[in-house]
Amino acid sequence: MNLSKVLTLLFLVISNLICDELENLLDDLNKYSDKKNLNIDYKPTAITVLYSSDLEVLGITTLGEALDFAAGIQTFKTTSLNSIVSVRGYTQPLNVFNEKIKYRINGINIYANYFENFPISLIERIEISRGNASILYEQSGFVAVVDIITKDKNSVTFGIGSFDNRNFSLVLNQKIDEKWNLEFDTNYLKHNKKVDAPSAITTESDTFLTTFDRDKESLEGVENFGIGATLKNENFKISSRYIENQSQNNYGFSGLLDFDDSGYNKYKVISNEIEYTTFLNSNNILESRLGSIQNNYKLNTYLYKLEPNNLGIYNPHYKVDYTQRESYLSLLLKNSSFSSHKIEYGVYASIIDIPKNKYYANSDNLTGFGLYLPQYNAYFPTQKELKEFSGDLGFINNEENKTNLSYFVSDTYDISENLTFLANIGVDDYENYNKLLNFRLGSVYSSDNINIYKLSVSQANRNPSLVESSIVGHMQISQSSNLKAEQLQSVEFMYIYQQNDERFKTNFYLQKYKNAIDGRTNNYFLEYYNKSEDDDNYGLEIEYSKNFENRSKLLFTGSYNVFKYKNKENSDVDINMPIVSKLTANIGYIYPINSQLSFSSYTRYYGKKEVLGDNEAIPEVVLFDLGAQYNISKNTKIFFNIKNILDKDYYYYGHSTKDEKMLREGRTWLTSFRYDF
Repeated sequence: MNLSKVLTLLFLVISNLICDELENLLDDLNKYSDKKNLNIDYKPTAITVLYSSDLEVLGITTLGEALDFAAGIQTFKTTSLNSIVSVRGYTQPLNVFNEKIKYRINGINIYANYFENFPISLIERIEISRGNASILYEQSGFVAVVDIITKDKNSVTFGIGSFDNRNFSLVLNQKIDEKWNLEFDTNYLKHNKKVDAPSAITTESDTFLTTFDRDKESLEGVENFGIGATLKNENFKISSRYIENQSQNNYGFSGLLDFDDSGYNKYKVISNEIEYTTFLNSNNILESRLGSIQNNYKLNTYLYKLEPNNLGIYNPHYKVDYTQRESYLSLLLKNSSFSSHKIEYGVYASIIDIPKNKYYANSDNLTGFGLYLPQYNAYFPTQKELKEFSGDLGFINNEENKTNLSYFVSDTYDISENLTFLANIGVDDYENYNKLLNFRLGSVYSSDNINIYKLSVSQANRNPSLVESSIVGHMQISQSSNLKAEQLQSVEFMYIYQQNDERFKTNFYLQKYKNAIDGRTNNYFLEYYNKSEDDDNYGLEIEYSKNFENRSKLLFTGSYNVFKYKNKENSDVDINMPIVSKLTANIGYIYPINSQLSFSSYTRYYGKKEVLGDNEAIPEVVLFDLGAQYNISKNTKIFFNIKNILDKDYYYYGHSTKDEKMLREGRTWLTSFRYDF
């Protein structure tokens, strides 16, 4: 599929949408009116809404911590510098690229990166849709969609805390004139977090007589900056956002502790979008979006510490500078209704190009660059200067533009006052891949608006990312051009009880992952491939909240997830729920002493985690946090929180450590000042 075909198709779609014949047809269809406009509780999908007013009092200050509070979601770091979000226990431990969750800020795509430190102080609420959402949000919403809605009131926040934590955020909402409104936000975070790493493997060399001469710590400092602005009126919304995240390399890119603090992992994202919304008639809205998302990734890392020595060999040093850009056009016709139906249909077209594709190294096994030592079957650097690799030998080996198309139609049918049926059907037509069918069939029943029952059956597909299919094997990771789409099949039953100040939700799901993209070892390389065996996944999620007469509030989330992970082509691995917990629970309690002072407690339980090797499982742990909020005035607040107040040891899964455990920090504190104006 070439660009001319896409532009021709889009021209035909636009022409048809605005022609008189279509408008006349819609007028005929809209002789009937909607019985109701469905809200979140009446959509057949598992959606959790988290409010910053609760999260801040509990001491939850970042997006990563907020997601960890949601039922069925676990967030954690790895030794190889990744930050991971596991939804319903799903993990592919040997696939280090996690592009299966869509993140949006105020409806604008911000790529598939996970911005764990995005501040809660900017957020009004977070809407999390678990289960596949690829029908409506294209393929990056494979296992979940996270919608971040920022505050609509002016606010400024300053904070300090452990590890020299310094953070700042600002939200401004200004009416320019009678038609236009400006929304602006910015944030900054910096800390120098270091965590003891007793089980880490260090980079010293007995052969070269070099030593590891710094404290045995995981380097996890970060410096993040973001800025966003939206200008909108009744029809137009013009948005732009820039996010820059730089972090140290934890245990190093390969799982070996960096021997100095110069290593980093950096993302820069620039997102721009123009949205135009207009009424075709009284019941039908045309929503069009034109935008681009550019993501730049940089890596700087060393491998072994080989200097000083008498052999003229230097420390192996590697860099990456890679940019991927997606330009897109989206057309959506919605709110058309007739005979108790509410119909939406649309098309999403995108072109992906690679503006920058650089890899740098002072030795390279793939191309034979450096000094070959047969006893190690490897090349070693004889210079400090880095050689640039680009084109087919860059970070990826496929720089051709890719054109992708997605179509979908959605029908919400009110069978009666109590029963609603929904059908979503989508088709993906991605360049160089087969056409794919996605669907969701669901129903919602409620006779009293107190008890709500929901059922959903769905299928979603995800084509390999460019990195998975095209990464060059410089750094012991090998691409596979033969990769095909992975598939997620789901059945979900959901129940909601809500009355007065009490709310209970439970979700039971059964899922099957087919053709999952995972890794296998092939001649010392980690090669991506589609697994022939299916991964079965099932579980139960619970949410409960209650407001008491004394104005206190109880929040509970919990989940039991089973993910039966298999990888026959990599040591015949067969593990029930690897590297994350089967059972998790979160309990938050907010107790107001008076109108000015509130105390909070936050209890987190993580069940044991199975590891990939022969080591003992990571034990279960209970962590306690305490917090307080003091209202100096109606608009001025101070927050103070202590995390892990009992200073308990707890661990994440640690790849390439002596016991597959990655020790986490002990007791920490954070305080912040907020002024609303």
